[in-house]
Amino acid sequence: MRRSVQRIGQIALPVAATVIVVLALSVGVTASPGGFPGFTIDGSDDLKAGPLGLNRQAVEGEVPVAIQIPDATVDAEVELNQIVDGVMQDPSGPWVVSWYEETAKAGDDSNAVMSGHVDYWDVGPAVFYTVGQLQAGSPIEVAGDDGSVYTYEVEWVDTFALAELTPETITDLVGPTDYPALTLITCGGDFDRAAGEYLSRTIVRGRLVDTEDAGQADDEAADDQGASGALGANTTAAVVEDGLNMRADPSTDGDVVTKLNSGDEVTITGEAVEAEGYVWWPVETADGETGWVVEDFLEATG
Repeated sequence: MRRSVQRIGQIALPVAATVIVVLALSVGVTASPGGFPGFTIDGSDDLKAGPLGLNRQAVEGEVPVAIQIPDATVDAEVELNQIVDGVMQDPSGPWVVSWYEETAKAGDDSNAVMSGHVDYWDVGPAVFYTVGQLQAGSPIEVAGDDGSVYTYEVEWVDTFALAELTPETITDLVGPTDYPALTLITCGGDFDRAAGEYLSRTIVRGRLVDTEDAGQADDEAADDQGASGALGANTTAAVVEDGLNMRADPSTDGDVVTKLNSGDEVTITGEAVEAEGYVWWPVETADGETGWVVEDFLEATG
């Protein structure tokens, strides 16, 4: 998984930038310091433990550092954010996604909560501009700080008017879950120009379906370079068999371009291909001839 930031086209919108849900520990609607209204959590006696008063259990997981949502053109860094005095702090910019450390980590057996801007002053569409269009089953990949990758699939997407965000509803949305979940939050619905705010919040709920730990990712990367673990594009290799056929195609039926002998050095020019039970590498000889040879007869030299 790449950890680059892929920005959606910056289309100017005649609207104010707003983000996110605000959590307050008292009944009623509050606003963040930036003036963005959010939702509240009922401070009931049976919701005591945990920073949010949501009885979150201590479980293992990794701090998320990047997120990719191909179906929503999201490829963004994930920043660490906090909930201060019950208020979920805004992401620091239009292209970064916030993860709240008071919620579950990536891969935890509970609910990891993230937020992102839908649009932004003087920018236009921002990182979560199209997450509301996701469909059930769409993949969401979250990279942990140890190199692990957690893949979630969208279970549902819904938009809630501010009036619908009762304490009970908010607890259902951002509180703990009994399975590994990911909840994304952004603004949605109509924009109230007079108040300078969106009148709804869009929520995306995902469920963890796959985990690739850092070791597994390294192994797969090595596999991509062939069984030797060292062959790859733009590397050099020595032939280890006399009379090796270099063929025009990655096939035992391909025309023989030339024959190579033990000790001949070739340059690998691209990625390997599996065919007919063999791994074939595209190579170029010192004389400039190009073709394909079977990996079993090559040894990496650089």
